[in-house]
Amino acid sequence: MSMRRSRAPSNSSGSPSPRIPPVPRRDRSHRHSEDEYTSPRKHRRRSRNFHHRGYDTGREKSNKVDLLFCVFHGAPSHRWRTAPFTFDRRRIDDRELWEDIQRVYQDELQGMWRRILGFKKLKQVIPIEYTSNGVPIPKDAKNNPNNHSFMHAVHHPDHIRPDHEWVDWFIQFKDDDRGKTVGLEFAEGLWAEKLAIIAIVITIAIIVVSIVWVVEGGDLQTVFTVMSFVLTGAAAEVALVALYFQVTQSN
Repeated sequence: MSMRRSRAPSNSSGSPSPRIPPVPRRDRSHRHSEDEYTSPRKHRRRSRNFHHRGYDTGREKSNKVDLLFCVFHGAPSHRWRTAPFTFDRRRIDDRELWEDIQRVYQDELQGMWRRILGFKKLKQVIPIEYTSNGVPIPKDAKNNPNNHSFMHAVHHPDHIRPDHEWVDWFIQFKDDDRGKTVGLEFAEGLWAEKLAIIAIVITIAIIVVSIVWVVEGGDLQTVFTVMSFVLTGAAAEVALVALYFQVTQSN
């Protein structure tokens, strides 16, 4: 578009009039570059491109449910042992959820050697929340499952149907956290059955050894005296182990 230059009015005195400079033209390429960043339509188009390219958005983050599991170890450490746990609500069902929870408890909280050589076992699963100091406290709610449901799920995840009832409960449990960290506490107690089995095995072994000793020609009175001492010592050791774990559990 051509622009007309304005003429100055004629001067009656005949002196030359000052020259008026032309109006500068605006660079269209510069204006186009500015509009590219300031246009809301193009800005929305760029945002949609980011979403389709797989960038993490708030909705994708909300599908992750973060929990913190813990177990209390008695003497001599007297400390909480924790393990983080995260699952995706879209890609897991109840059976897979509890299989993962069982694996985290056995591998990270309990440990192989404590499970084999220890005399404690899982007694209770408690929904908890953590204070500002990181101390777990029970989180009571009306819709919390009872302990039998938790124990059945953690011990027999293969018996759970692949539904989403437990998944929905954990989602609601997390949504009601009021900004606090929530999770599960695995409370352990004395494994009395294991102690009883060990005591029975020791008793049977002593009786078998005594019979074989007598059959091989050993003196009955000597065999009876020796094996009585051995049986008394074994019973005392089992009792001391049970007393130790009972005391550490109460403390």
